[in-house]
Amino acid sequence: MTVLDYAIYLAISMIKLFLFSVYTDTAFSFGFFILNFASVLVLSSWTLLLKAKTRRWVLFSLLFLHSTLIVSDIWYYRYFEDLLSVMLIADVPQMSSVGGGFLTLVAWKDLLFFTDLILFSAAVHYFRNQTGTLPRKNRIRFAGAGFAAGLVVFTVPLAWSYLQQEEWLVDNPISNMREYYQLGFWGYHGADLLKGAASLAESNGLSADQMDLLPETLPEIEAAPVPEELPNVIVVQLESYQSSVIGQEINGTALTPNLNELREETIYFPNFYHQTHEGRTSDAEFLTLSSLHPIKSGSVYTQYAGNDFNGLPAHLQRYGYNTVAMHAFERSFWNRDEFYDNIGFDEFYSKQDFSQEGQIGMALNDKDFFSESIEYISDLETPFFAFMVALTSHTPYEFPQDLEKMELSAYDDELVRGYYHTVHYVDEAIGEMVSDLKQRGLWEDSLIVFYGDHDSGLTQKGTAMAEDADADNVVDLFKLDHGVPLFIKTPGSSSGEINENVGGQIDIAPTILDMVNIDPPYMLGNSLMDEEENVTVFRDGSFRYNDFYYKPDLTAPIGSGTCYSTLTEEQVAYGNCKDKVEEAAEQLRISDLIIHENALEKIRER
Repeated sequence: MTVLDYAIYLAISMIKLFLFSVYTDTAFSFGFFILNFASVLVLSSWTLLLKAKTRRWVLFSLLFLHSTLIVSDIWYYRYFEDLLSVMLIADVPQMSSVGGGFLTLVAWKDLLFFTDLILFSAAVHYFRNQTGTLPRKNRIRFAGAGFAAGLVVFTVPLAWSYLQQEEWLVDNPISNMREYYQLGFWGYHGADLLKGAASLAESNGLSADQMDLLPETLPEIEAAPVPEELPNVIVVQLESYQSSVIGQEINGTALTPNLNELREETIYFPNFYHQTHEGRTSDAEFLTLSSLHPIKSGSVYTQYAGNDFNGLPAHLQRYGYNTVAMHAFERSFWNRDEFYDNIGFDEFYSKQDFSQEGQIGMALNDKDFFSESIEYISDLETPFFAFMVALTSHTPYEFPQDLEKMELSAYDDELVRGYYHTVHYVDEAIGEMVSDLKQRGLWEDSLIVFYGDHDSGLTQKGTAMAEDADADNVVDLFKLDHGVPLFIKTPGSSSGEINENVGGQIDIAPTILDMVNIDPPYMLGNSLMDEEENVTVFRDGSFRYNDFYYKPDLTAPIGSGTCYSTLTEEQVAYGNCKDKVEEAAEQLRISDLIIHENALEKIRER
């Protein structure tokens, strides 16, 4: 067989794609196999035009590049449950500072994807006498036939989807993984490359269809009459803080004793979730400050920092608030300096403004960070809005042994031990912060918010953390992975309560404005203090609504998925979730439109 080397290449390519699905626990149906096989033919059949010796080297190089991309996707998927995108190029400069965290995603078994180079070389050498160069006419015929067959098989399903007006194709897709299942591995990356190139061309305006998608997007933003009393607002974002640690005990010792006590004098929300995606911490900040969703690839902070979001800080400025942000790391990290300035912060206190000693992990420890931050805000004219981003409990959860106070020898996983140590330390820092605020007279009459930014990344089924939370079904794992704490201390209040309303980080800004009696600008979120039942939407189209959790089937068109009861933790009739499926998808599309097209500014200019 003259082109046996090419046949071996095809076989190895498909085996690797199947192994990718095994490593990532993603679907790999027969139809998906055919789709991927067709795309491999389209991309590689041209090698049949080459002479045998050259062809072998080219195929060897293609296998190496294929393995490199697959392994990169695997590492990325382990953390984000999503695939790489060219839009992430803007995030590359940020990766060096969190490299230790990414090393936890690497496994020795990943090297298996490069053993194909040895197998291919050995097979080609063994069958070297059975491969050769076809006559020129035959080379053209074989290459053309392979390309045509692959192109037809690949494009026919796409054409059918387009004729059926399937939303994943004709509208802005809300999930990379849905595109992956519809286009295959190479189809997804090819389409992503084309979209990345197209994004370089700026849009000149909003179409009529886009305008129709923005219902009353821009209400009057002129400041209404200023309320007689405006409290100071202090918002604290806690790094990698899950709600599962609240009330948790290990060997009889409370993991978060200070936050446990804080429930006695604040409003605590047990049904509150993070809605972050690939931007993680920056996504949590964006959700909180703008009440919009994160984008599906990368971070708003690095790609759209200059847009007009008319967020919480700028809106509070209209009512006379002094607005400050605090983060004890480099000013330019995740482009915070530009984003904070654009969204309405008067001042940004960064690494250069804090002590340079006492570092835990990647930055100043949270005890000193909170203490020094309070020193700064104590000198501000009131009312002020202070936004503090804590860092001690950042992955990879490195913690000084001499500061350890928890007995965690029962845990084999070093990451889990490090996480619990840092969580306990941050809880102590919060306790000291609350005491400091009370002593300075800033606690009683201020609106103070503590919330977690995202999960620990250690919540998968079967892990020690999942076992600690007794999470072994879809609903339990959802709560463990997405649940983050939210505490709100209202001005003048000294007693606590439990608020069972379902919500997410997108609702924080509307809730704050509601509690200080200021009408909000356009925001996708809702106040958690009203009586409305919110749809808390996540980036993949899943959502929590009332007593139901909806998990979409990303291998099928929008509307295919499973509905679960959060009370019984069992699957229930799809009809319980059906009415909110399209509403959730539309909320994501509206948010994407506002971000990608800078729609708020363009509408205002009109």
